[in-house]
Amino acid sequence: MMDARAMLQVVVVFALVFTMLAKHQVWGETDCHHEKVSVMLKCKNSIKIGGPYVRPRPGDKCCTTVQTSDMSCVCHVLTEHDEKTVDPKRLVKVAGRCGKPVRVGSDCGSWTVEQPPLSSRGHP
Repeated sequence: MMDARAMLQVVVVFALVFTMLAKHQVWGETDCHHEKVSVMLKCKNSIKIGGPYVRPRPGDKCCTTVQTSDMSCVCHVLTEHDEKTVDPKRLVKVAGRCGKPVRVGSDCGSWTVEQPPLSSRGHP
């Protein structure tokens, strides 16, 4: 049978593991890493750095993925490493085109979402 000291160590280890696994929910954050990975994969032609912008179409795999994702969260968790291949401005553009716009003033990776110029508002 375990003595009290060994039992206390087991309890402390379990508490630490639980804390590490649950820290995002405790802080009120949503874990959307899997959504980010899915959007990066399905929309890679539209959000990649360089090359021509490929406009996503409603119903395609990119827009379908975007519509089921929390795009504000995806933008929030975009890392410096991700930005080596993903253009945050294009990611925000794709989110808007697919009907899940990211709020002006939100951070998308290292970029802050700006108000679109007057000349482009309301034009697809």
